[in-house]
This record gives sequence, structure tokens and C-alpha cells, in this order.
Amino acid sequence: MIGANYLITNFPKELIKEVLKNNENALEKGSINEVSGLTTRTSSVSWIKNRNTCQKVFSVMKKQAEQFSSLHLDNIEPLQYSEYGNDQEYGWHKDVRNIPYTDGRIRKLSFSIFLNDDYEGGEFDLEIYSPDTSPRYLEVKKQNNANCIIFNSDMWHRVRPVTSGVKKSIVGWMLGPMVK
Repeated sequence: MIGANYLITNFPKELIKEVLKNNENALEKGSINEVSGLTTRTSSVSWIKNRNTCQKVFSVMKKQAEQFSSLHLDNIEPLQYSEYGNDQEYGWHKDVRNIPYTDGRIRKLSFSIFLNDDYEGGEFDLEIYSPDTSPRYLEVKKQNNANCIIFNSDMWHRVRPVTSGVKKSIVGWMLGPMVK
């Protein structure tokens, strides 16, 4: 499914296995990079920093993103493995940073790869509709032929609380130069 600012697609299972094999750290509490204090995040995360693996993911994602975006993408951040247990969530937020990185790059596209479906709740919502539409968001779930969503990093999104089981995902951010 393709929208103006997002794509729901299928990410290769073999590459998922490679990514998970390179997960470097034990789970830790996920952090929030916004200062208002209004966003709730209770998930656990670890990082995949293997450069070769990250570049393979970037190549796949960049090719997929060409279906809906003409943004100039030239790099990827380390990948994040996330787990959401019972009552864990990540409230409405955007993935953009307030200032560019020191090399002038900014986050342009974000993605979430859904690894399992043996949990309840934990819906991924992406706000794509206008304020007068109810609901204002698209609910995205893992399906047989679609386990990934790619979207503009400045779009509001959330993971609703998990009510049973553990939701697992891989999250990433593709970078490019800031347009002046």
C-alpha cells in the first residue's frame, strides 16, 4: 500500500535474520528525545551497529522508498531492536531531530519492521489524515505479504499499549543532506 508519505511493504526474512544475529546489546529502557514530557515510552531497546548489516538494510530500504519518495538518501543510523511487553507503549511522536547532525545530515525517512504477530494490542498508528477526520491515523499491522512500513520522519506515529504477549520490531532512520 502506497500513500503520499508512506509505503507498507515486505522486508526480506533472510535479512531480518542477519540483523537479529548482529544485535549487540542487552535490552535497556528506551529513551525519548523530546523535552515537553508529554510523550510516554515504556519499551525496551537494543542496538544493531554492524556497519555491513546496516548498509544492506539501507540498500533494501532505499530501493523500496523510491516507490513513493524522491528524497536524497545517503546513509542510515544504527538499527534499533524494540520489545513492548504488557502495558508498554510509545506515545505520539516524530522521529525528526531539532538540529542536523554534525555532518549536515537529517533524518528523512523512518521505518519499522514488524517481527511477530503473537501479541494483542500494540497497534502501530501513523497519522495521515486531516484533523477533521476520525480517526486521523492509519493502523498498520504485520500481514502475510507486508511486515514493514516506511514513512517520512516528520510524521506523527505511535505504538499503542500491548495488552498481551511481547511485540518485537526493528526500527531505523535513513539520512540525507538538509535542503537549504
